[in-house]
Amino acid sequence: MRYIVLLVINVLIAWPNFAQTLPVVKANTKQVSIRDGKVFQKNIWNLSPEIKPDVYQALEPIVPKCITFYTDIDSVSFAVSSGKTYDFLVVLNQKDTCYTRISTIKPVSKKPVNVAVDKPLAPALLQEDFRTFREALQKHHAGLYTYKSKQAINRLLDSCARALKKPMSPLEFGKTILWVISAIEDGHTGSNLPRLLMAHYNDHQKVFPLYPYFVDNKAYVLCGGAQGLPPGTELLAINGKPIGEIAKEIYRYLPSDGAIMSKKRQQLNDGAFPIMYHWLLGGKAMFKVKYKAKNGAMQTINLVGKAVKDFKCEYQNRQNNTKPLQLTQLNTKTALLSVKSFDEGRLSSAKVDFAKFLDSAFIALNTQKTANLIIDVRDNGGGEDNYGALLYSYLSQKPFRYFFLKASTTHVVKPKENPLLGTQSPKNNSFKGKVYILTNGRSFSTTADFCATARSNDRAIFIGEETGGGYYGNTSGGRMDVTLPNSQIVAFVPLFKYLNAVKKAKYANRGIIPDYTIIPSIDDLLQHKDAELAFALGLIK
Repeated sequence: MRYIVLLVINVLIAWPNFAQTLPVVKANTKQVSIRDGKVFQKNIWNLSPEIKPDVYQALEPIVPKCITFYTDIDSVSFAVSSGKTYDFLVVLNQKDTCYTRISTIKPVSKKPVNVAVDKPLAPALLQEDFRTFREALQKHHAGLYTYKSKQAINRLLDSCARALKKPMSPLEFGKTILWVISAIEDGHTGSNLPRLLMAHYNDHQKVFPLYPYFVDNKAYVLCGGAQGLPPGTELLAINGKPIGEIAKEIYRYLPSDGAIMSKKRQQLNDGAFPIMYHWLLGGKAMFKVKYKAKNGAMQTINLVGKAVKDFKCEYQNRQNNTKPLQLTQLNTKTALLSVKSFDEGRLSSAKVDFAKFLDSAFIALNTQKTANLIIDVRDNGGGEDNYGALLYSYLSQKPFRYFFLKASTTHVVKPKENPLLGTQSPKNNSFKGKVYILTNGRSFSTTADFCATARSNDRAIFIGEETGGGYYGNTSGGRMDVTLPNSQIVAFVPLFKYLNAVKKAKYANRGIIPDYTIIPSIDDLLQHKDAELAFALGLIK
């Protein structure tokens, strides 16, 4: 103990950033496990005495929470909040001092190197980047073989590696990365390529000047119709290629769970089409567009490209303009519960306590003797695992299971580490009436887990579109960001595989398929009609 005290004193003299006595923990091995809020990461951290300080970046969302480092013989915990650092020392094998820091300060994004299209990289450099990407997937991606076998994934990766035989720019190489991510069929796997593409096209290129809105294999003008095609016009082909074939080609580069197409379609409808079309199918200054006129006649028009920064569309990002939680009594018998987010960051920003809101909401529903409850989880991209289970506990009248499994590539999480793996209890004031759940392709991650539990237990009638998240589970719960050394592309690798405790479904690679498929038409959108809610009310009536 005297040795450790002397060592700490020497450290404080040698490292001026430590202006006060710091917590000291001991370790006999380099591997450290970390609990970051509700996420437990087994052996995720390696002690590095040579790095001063060795910084652990807290997982998002950055909200008040507890972060604990577990060595093989000791532990240290900090109650953290946003925008701060927390320093401590780890004495390894009674001789090496590891200067360690927890940071909740969001790192400033550095401008990526060599992302311009005019600077090709040699094949050897591309191969190195692809090896880095491949190794990260195979070592850390807990759900890599969920929808495809290990053999199939290896064949896919081998074929991509062999194809890297000629110089190409980082953005061109990015097509290989996005193609692999899409082929893995995991919606939580991603990259910074969408951000790099947006920055590049904002500054350098003009793109297809319209935002299309896709319904099945058809597309309609949503915004940008100043060049002669008013909103609502059906688009048939661009530069001689049918619009359905164009969409099918772009879908091959968009991530989603399994064979779910609703999430991919929503990504195109959210404004991805102009840039993805230019990037994948070749940029042109003029676009020959075939369309269907109001009188039904097939006509063509030549459109001039437009810079992305000049796009304006009142229909984009409409889901961000709503309250994350809201209860509305529609009439004496029916209420609407809007749950637009399970994300702690968004809820905190709106100053909403999720648990308290639900409790008061369901007390009100029971007090008013509401017979029908419509729960709207459209556009809810997910968030905290326990919030999905908590919401379902207000719908159930009996104990239920939520998660069957949570595991990383190195550790199977035990129920004592995550209570959601055990039996869940219903709330005393749970709702006993009829439940209708509205979903769409943006209903993802935790939202899909909640919907899967409700579907498996036959607790609700589903209306709308297939969820963007898989029925059986997902891979999420924290991620590793891997920077490819030469292209500076960053790959996002999810760390935990979740399996939902659900009954067997007809399809192994799909989301929650609604009882009534209702997809808003272009006219519904332009006239601000809520087709799914209207159908639910009609069904109740």
